Amino acid sequence: MEDLRGHFLIAETDLEDPNFSRTVVLVIQHNQEGAFGLVINRRSEVTVGEVIEGVEGTPVADLPVYVGGPVQQNYVFVLHGEIPRRYHSEHCEQVCESVYFEPSFRHLVEYMKSEDYREPGRDAPPAVRVFAGYSGWGAGQLEMELKEESWVVNPAVAKLVFQKDPAEGWKKALSAKGDFYRVIAETGFKPSMN
Repeated sequence: MEDLRGHFLIAETDLEDPNFSRTVVLVIQHNQEGAFGLVINRRSEVTVGEVIEGVEGTPVADLPVYVGGPVQQNYVFVLHGEIPRRYHSEHCEQVCESVYFEPSFRHLVEYMKSEDYREPGRDAPPAVRVFAGYSGWGAGQLEMELKEESWVVNPAVAKLVFQKDPAEGWKKALSAKGDFYRVIAETGFKPSMN
């Protein structure tokens, strides 16, 4: 079994599950027990301040909430760029270059309230995304979906994880796979191979 941690699962054009149609999932964990990931291109209409108490008046409150997947949407997870290590929880892990998965929302709040977040002379603070829920697969389930060609797999890159327009995520992630996939991304369907 290939470990797909740090890869994108890009939904095939004919994937009909409404939870995953035209999505890009960043795989955070993948082993014999299953897989865990976050949909990176589904931004909701709500902000963190609207759904989480105690962050009013902080930069955290204005962050949009992304829908990480259909499972346990009452749980909050964070992906971030390279924030200082002293704000990482003991469970924070690097998923791919310049992308960290943080299961502790409290650590993000501490960072964004700190002087480090407002460090003078920095063009922009590290990218941060807040997710409600996650995408999960039981043992063998993802492998079965891959055999059914429900997903296109490609190594994850930070610029797509933190892109400014998440609605373009599927198209950009699929195009990054190469020429044939660029055609699919532009047209929205697979060309006939006859």
